[in-house]
Parts: sequence; structure tokens; C-alpha cells
Amino acid sequence: MKILIIEDEINAYNLLSSNIQSLEPTYSILPQIESVEDAVNWFFINDDPDLIFLDIQLSDGQSFEIFEHVKVSSPIIFTTAYDQYALEAFKVNSIDYLLKPIHISDLSRAIKKFNNQQVRSDILLNEPIQVLLNELSKSKKQRCLVKKSNHFEFINIANIAFVNSEDGLTFLHTFDGSRHLYNKSVESLMKDLDCKVFYRINRAQIININIILKIHPYVNQRLKIEAKLHLKDIDFIVSRSNFSQFRKWVDS
Repeated sequence: MKILIIEDEINAYNLLSSNIQSLEPTYSILPQIESVEDAVNWFFINDDPDLIFLDIQLSDGQSFEIFEHVKVSSPIIFTTAYDQYALEAFKVNSIDYLLKPIHISDLSRAIKKFNNQQVRSDILLNEPIQVLLNELSKSKKQRCLVKKSNHFEFINIANIAFVNSEDGLTFLHTFDGSRHLYNKSVESLMKDLDCKVFYRINRAQIININIILKIHPYVNQRLKIEAKLHLKDIDFIVSRSNFSQFRKWVDS
């Protein structure tokens, strides 16, 4: 059984490789592939492996780009720090995914699922994988349209420092200190944002990672963010339920 791991971090590759072989000593782990370009070149000259562990975010782009250039028949287990909302439609389907950091119990479950399925090596990239790839390939939102008295203006996403909900209204706060009323909810807007840059720290707030100056412990197992911006009457409190995932996001 030949296993291909496409992963740009050598430590992550080594750990995953070691854990796979501890669970399945008969599996043969192929050499590490670190990028989209290397993966495309590899598939052009090699037979498809029996199983692929595929990181979504690689050194030169997102891994779904691989499938724009080559046809892959192998079943895939995604390994990713990608926000879970993009994978919701994928949970009930046959191909699994593992959220980083990968726990060996989750890895064991995924491998057992693969073994139980007895997936044929000659099947084409199946519909569940394509659903995920289509979701990931959607361009992230680049700008927001906001109303200003009798006209509309564009606010570039890169200029948004944070989003704040007040009295049922959503406001976009930009790095220049201005505030703009927006017609979508915090939850709805978050689905359109790059989860590497933006994080929803509580029900009412989304922050851009670039505004974080310091992070302080706060009461009731929460965190308080000290922002680079000079703000009055706005606190950034990471909710208790987001505590662990926020720390992983900041350190990713």
C-alpha cells in the first residue's frame, strides 16, 4: 500500500508519516511533496498512490489547484487547518479530513474508514471531493459594498481592521478609523472572508489578525486582545468556546 503525503512542513510530514506507520506498518510512505508545482510534476510521471494525505494550504498555493492540471484517481484524506465551515458538506461523505493538529485517534479513525471502504484505485476523483474543491476554489470576497447617504462605496476587505455588531447592526471598521454600516450579519460575512486573516472571536466581532498587539488572559477562561488601534468603548474578548481554536489560529 503506497501512501503519498503532500505537505509543505517537514515536521508535520515526519509526524504524520511516523504515526501512519505505527498504525499500519505495512504501508509504504512515499517521499514528501511540498508544493502544488511539485505535486503536478509528480503525478505526470508516477502512477497514482493507493491513498493521499493532502494538506490544503501548500507553500505555493491551495492544493485544489493540483486537480486543474492532472486527473487523480486516488482517494484523499485532507489534512488541514482550514476553517470547518467550508467542509460541512463534506462530513457525511466517504472521504475523510483531519484538522490540525492531528490527533492519532482521529488518524486511526480515518485510516480504518479508508480500509473499510475498499476504495478501488481506478475511480476518478469522486463527487464528494469535487464538491469540496469547488467550495475551496471560490474566490474569497475582495470588497464590500456599503451605503453612504445617497450613494454606495466599496470597502476593500484588506482595509477592514475588525467587524462589530451593535444593536443588531453590522459595522465595518477600517484601519483609518472610519466606520461603515453593512447589510450582512457577522456570521454571514465571516463565511466570505479569508480565515487565515480574519477570525470571529465571539458572536458580535470579527478581527483582522493584523490589529493584534498583545493577548491577555481574561476572566472565565477567556482572552482579551490589546489592539494596535486606539479605540474607545470597544473591547475585544475571545469567548470561552473559541479559546482553544483562537490560539491555534494565531499560531498557524
